[in-house]
Amino acid sequence: MLSTAGAKHVHHIDWVIAGGESGPGARPVDSAWVREIRDTPVETGVAFHFKQWGGPQKSRTGRLLDGRTWDEYPAAAA
Repeated sequence: MLSTAGAKHVHHIDWVIAGGESGPGARPVDSAWVREIRDTPVETGVAFHFKQWGGPQKSRTGRLLDGRTWDEYPAAAA
C-alpha cells in the first residue's frame, strides 16, 4: 500500500488503479482502503483510476468514490 511518507520511493509510478473483486465469491472492499490507495497518487500528481466497488453484482455497486468517478490516465496515454 502506498503512503504519503513512502511517496518519495514511488516516483517511477505513472498510474494507480484500484477496484473491488467481482463475480461469485467476491469479497467486499473497504472504502477506507480505497481512499487510502487514492490519496497518495492525488497528493503526488499520479493518475488514479477507480474501476468498481465490485461484489457479486457489480452493476449494483457502481464506480462512484466520494461523489465522482476517477478515470484518470497517465499523461503519456492521454
